[in-house]
Amino acid sequence: METDELVEVLKRYGLSPYQADAYVSLLTRGSVAAQDIAELSTVPGPRVYDVLRDLESRGFVTTYEQDKLYAQALDPSDALTGLTTQARAFERAVEEITDRWEQPTLQEHTISLVQRAQTVFEKAEEELDHALDYVQAVLSVSHLDALQHALASAHDRNVFVDLTVYDAGDDALSDYDCTSLCTQARAISHPLRSDPFGVLVDRRRACYSWHQETDEEHGIYVDDSAHENMIWHYMTTLQQAATEVYVETPYETPLRFGSLRDCLAVIEPLVRDGVTLSAEVTGESVATGRERREVGTVEAIDYPGFETGASPTPQQTFAEATLTLSTDHETYSIGGFDARTEDIEATRIVVTELHG
Repeated sequence: METDELVEVLKRYGLSPYQADAYVSLLTRGSVAAQDIAELSTVPGPRVYDVLRDLESRGFVTTYEQDKLYAQALDPSDALTGLTTQARAFERAVEEITDRWEQPTLQEHTISLVQRAQTVFEKAEEELDHALDYVQAVLSVSHLDALQHALASAHDRNVFVDLTVYDAGDDALSDYDCTSLCTQARAISHPLRSDPFGVLVDRRRACYSWHQETDEEHGIYVDDSAHENMIWHYMTTLQQAATEVYVETPYETPLRFGSLRDCLAVIEPLVRDGVTLSAEVTGESVATGRERREVGTVEAIDYPGFETGASPTPQQTFAEATLTLSTDHETYSIGGFDARTEDIEATRIVVTELHG
């Protein structure tokens, strides 16, 4: 149901045009300062306080003072009891309002707390359908069963799919066709205490929940590189406790990565073994901030403080590693998220060829 249609149904239910517009604006934004509601809706500034008081008296919102007046939508199940007995359009409105209350418009938030683990799972499935370069997932066997189609579809689109599956038993994923499901898979035979579920997509987006199917279930959705890094650190720690079960050998090119961090986790052992890699790097010039695209050969990967040939930890590849790319005209240093001293901050890396 479109927003305008939802407002019209609420007006038919008995809300004034201003009340309906203000309430719908609040549903997708959580807690909002009263003075901001006027900018988000058609409610005139001088009227917004009266409109909020009327909505609060009818059980649609709650207000509170915190240096200024804030309003937040309440659970709609009580306020809209009467609506469920009316026409079909009213019933659709109840479903839409409930969905919006439980699942805020995530695009407008850097990080969103989600009240149901199932919501996180559904969002992860949606994100997998839109993955372009790289997917990293930590999940149980039951999660894997439910996401098989979405993971296989992403892998079929040449997305690099990196799985860590726990509670896998002694057979370690023998019931699954990893060749069609993923690029790399690890297994932890026993269950994990917090029953985590996590999916990272294209460096930026992350879906994570824990304690599913308990009173403590909740989770987060992130659409921001900086916050996604926090979840990545935890998921990478779980990877280190897993046993490698499957690696697509040789990796089929092109290999697409949404960050230098994810790229180095895969190509560092290849470079260390003397494999020559051709790559295309897209990102921003650290000096000018302008978009840059360079094509060349991976010359070296450097980790300050480590001996040549040593295998770095995942945290070191993220925090300190630099890739050197040699082109026909020049050599460039490539950094990852928030690069400061390198020539280019990489936002996408495509390994186009492997030799040797």
